[in-house]
Amino acid sequence: MNNSEYNFFNFDSDDCTSRGVCTLSPGIVSLQELVLHFIKLASFYIVGLSDFGLHNHKIEDEIINNIASLIYINEYSEKQVYELAMQCYYIFSNSKNRYKFECSQKNIVPDRIEEFIDFDANYTLSKSISFGDILLRRLYNRISNENRNLSHILFTVLKSACQNISKLFDFNIRDEFAVSDVLNLLAKWHQVENDKIILSDFVNSLSILDSRIQLKIANALFSDFGEISDVMVSHSTRKGKCILVSGNNFNDLINILEITKDKDIDIYTHSGLLISHSFEKFRNYPNLKGHYGRSSENCIVDYGTFPGAILLTKNSKNNTEYLYRGKIFSNDYITPQGVIKIENNDYRPLIESAISSTGFKKGRQKPDTYLGFNNEDLEILFNKLLERLESGKIRRLYIAGINSFSDVQKEYFDVFFENIRTDEFALSFYYESNKNNVVTINIGNYVPLATYVLSKLLSCRKYLDKMFFIFPTCDATSISGVIKLKNIGVKNIYIASCSPKVINPSVFETFMDKYDIKVSSNPLEDLKQIRKNTSQ
Repeated sequence: MNNSEYNFFNFDSDDCTSRGVCTLSPGIVSLQELVLHFIKLASFYIVGLSDFGLHNHKIEDEIINNIASLIYINEYSEKQVYELAMQCYYIFSNSKNRYKFECSQKNIVPDRIEEFIDFDANYTLSKSISFGDILLRRLYNRISNENRNLSHILFTVLKSACQNISKLFDFNIRDEFAVSDVLNLLAKWHQVENDKIILSDFVNSLSILDSRIQLKIANALFSDFGEISDVMVSHSTRKGKCILVSGNNFNDLINILEITKDKDIDIYTHSGLLISHSFEKFRNYPNLKGHYGRSSENCIVDYGTFPGAILLTKNSKNNTEYLYRGKIFSNDYITPQGVIKIENNDYRPLIESAISSTGFKKGRQKPDTYLGFNNEDLEILFNKLLERLESGKIRRLYIAGINSFSDVQKEYFDVFFENIRTDEFALSFYYESNKNNVVTINIGNYVPLATYVLSKLLSCRKYLDKMFFIFPTCDATSISGVIKLKNIGVKNIYIASCSPKVINPSVFETFMDKYDIKVSSNPLEDLKQIRKNTSQ
């Protein structure tokens, strides 16, 4: 293979490459703008009510969850986004009426915000799309291209932050300051879209908030599920009835394990729940047999080949294609068409489906995965790395981020690690190497744990100029993480080219330029440029 001709990261590898859908439809884009518009208006009045000491946590949290759900908007139909828009409209309308009532009771002149459009709750899907189009045209005509792109970057980081605040809700932890900061940002959004400096400040502060929430999630994992250890995780299957639990909600997984512990049903994890096998509490359940599937992004094949019932937990990526005939269930906030809704944690339909399914007719052996870490070993490793950076024995420390399970990207890191020099070192969060100067800490693609691990390494910021971060995946969380690293002084960051369904190419260019980020291309060329730019 000629590496000079191979652009490994030309396009972020995800399910769009297999599905052929790599951009959002115009209707979805318009409806998303309508959703965001109503959320901004609602937040303005909710913040006004909070100034009177009036809080409705249910409504506030609903706004957080609604924004979080927009991360997966490419998985939704126009009808689903329309329903979300109507839900947000009612939140806005009710909050506005309550605010005006409270002002009248207190003889206070209410603050006002321009609503731009005269929307009616009886409008149809097509008319709602038209109103979203009006909002988009107004946005494009009202503010500069740079500010518009900054606003889109802010929205991307906002989705990541809200998703992590929502994940924290799943641990029964409500970060009051984070929720308040998000609502205050949304309430002021319309007022600052023309101010490049304030927009940038919002982006930076929100990325820091996002990182702080991720650390709280990691600590909640340790608190609820015990110590993390390095373990071998089975990817094999065995004959028998089975349930696949997908997504990121660890408490949902515990519920299923507890319900089925005395039943002849095997439980397999999927996607973000891989890391659960490293925690003490989950290892106490013998019915947790292993992890199914190798990809969290292209889960169509995994769902289609799994011969049992499937639970999409809260904060799942609902890539279901709506075609699995009643074997997929969900208790998420938005349930895709054709997926059976689990209400009030009543998992009986899921259990009944697992029992009636064929299950695995015979087992299949697959290689195990080495997963997790030991905190004491981590401290020893990082102390040694810092000592070697101090002495100059390590000139460059490469840090390879979360993976997207791409064979092409694995090939990139195979070549990259093979060609690092003896005075260089690599820390990888997934990709492995047999070289002595490459250490892999597999955290199962679970970003809060990556943030936790990095917080230990980055606690000493003296050597940031010797660190080189490589993000194989470009998504909302990656973009938020890149901005956070830039905020603390990291200079050298490479990222995969972003899919248009994640971020508009023009917005991506603004992101790259503003934060001085480089796009990864091929491993030998990237190494050449890194060494050339840091030859001193």
